[in-house]
Amino acid sequence: MTHTLSHQSVGDVVAAVTDALDGRLDGRVITPSDSDYDTARALFNGMIDRRPAVIIRCRTEQDIVAAVACVHGIDVDIAVRCGGHSVAGHSVCDDGVVIDLTEMRSVSVDPARRTATAQGGALWQDFDLVAGRAGLATPGGVISTTGVAGFTVGGGVGWLSRRFGMTCDNVVGARVVTPDHGVLTASADENPELFWAIRGGGGNFGVVSEITLQLHDVSTVIGGVAAFDLTDGVAVVRHYRDVMDSAPDQLGAILDFAPAVDDETRTQVSLISCDSDVSDEGGQSTRELQSVPDVTPVGKLVHREFPYAMWQTMLDHTAPHGRLNYWKTVFLDEVSDAVVDTLVDIAATLPSAVSRMHLIRMGGFASRCEPGATAFTARHHPYVVHLITSWEDPEATAGCVRWTREAYDRLEPFAAEGAYLNFIGDEGQDRIRASFGEETYQRLRAVKRQFDPHNRFHLNQNIEPD
Repeated sequence: MTHTLSHQSVGDVVAAVTDALDGRLDGRVITPSDSDYDTARALFNGMIDRRPAVIIRCRTEQDIVAAVACVHGIDVDIAVRCGGHSVAGHSVCDDGVVIDLTEMRSVSVDPARRTATAQGGALWQDFDLVAGRAGLATPGGVISTTGVAGFTVGGGVGWLSRRFGMTCDNVVGARVVTPDHGVLTASADENPELFWAIRGGGGNFGVVSEITLQLHDVSTVIGGVAAFDLTDGVAVVRHYRDVMDSAPDQLGAILDFAPAVDDETRTQVSLISCDSDVSDEGGQSTRELQSVPDVTPVGKLVHREFPYAMWQTMLDHTAPHGRLNYWKTVFLDEVSDAVVDTLVDIAATLPSAVSRMHLIRMGGFASRCEPGATAFTARHHPYVVHLITSWEDPEATAGCVRWTREAYDRLEPFAAEGAYLNFIGDEGQDRIRASFGEETYQRLRAVKRQFDPHNRFHLNQNIEPD
């Protein structure tokens, strides 16, 4: 059955949770009367302003077990917070309970097995630094303040995905606190259906207390940035398309449309790239991408080696905590000249000085994984467009949301079926179902019925058990 809520006062929920957890928690319970309550409930997306009855800040896996057991008998919403980067606001809820993992940020590396294990609240900045000390890395989010576990269970695409796959492709195992079965190990050998489902099926099945990822020999990368005026946008987008369609897997690149830093009235289109093979003849792949025929860059080119963990932070300034955000995503099976023209036209009307749009070439190893190996099904689309609408002034909200929807409508005629669940808001069951495809969706429902039959964990891109 699908979980539904009864009416309980905030005071009743606070009393029930504090009584149930008294003496059982290494962490702490935060309620509306605490001085840090407003800070604890705030998310990355400043559009989200929800007031939970209780925030259970866990410090250990046993704290998570106690929290899940505590709310099992209380008919309220349950949100799980890892990095708090859910643009849909799934990391917090009104009048319910937040299981907060933000103090569980430990990361450990096993050099012999070439794996790293991260606690459920670890951020990519934590992971990348620890793995980087061993000269190793895995595909991770391009914003380093994003949570590892939440990002990974939604699929995960980053600079290294064309070479090493989606983040979920690199999961070796996880520990999951479930509503009815306690702590379970999910791996190829233990609970293999749960293991399949958490690699792309989101947070539908329980709380990931720790996750183990495969590591690869990447310590430094060749980072590249080349910016051009939008008046040359058509030529730049076509060049990006043509180069990336035959680029080696080692080259990850984002085409970034954004207002110029020194003049927000002028839009730029930038080629931002990461070559993970520093032996690539001095970064020849990066130089080829940056060399747009008959077009002159604006500003200084960036083309040099960076520690991978440092490169992972280079876009952090574009996603500060608390800015208002409304995003949409579109997969494309091709970037035709008509798509190019549409993208450039959309970019000319960005609604704020901090909004941007990304075109990303997928493909590479991520697209060659066996179909059905994980629950992430959108890997076969070669391109994805992210509409990253951000703004500072709450009075601009209606206009920014409207612009995003209109831009999405302009791209929809070119769209392939599917969605990247890490990057969308609450768009309903039809959108979620279509994003997985019917076969995968029904398999996920079967796993949901096994591990969360009453849909206690429904604040996510939800797989309904019935």
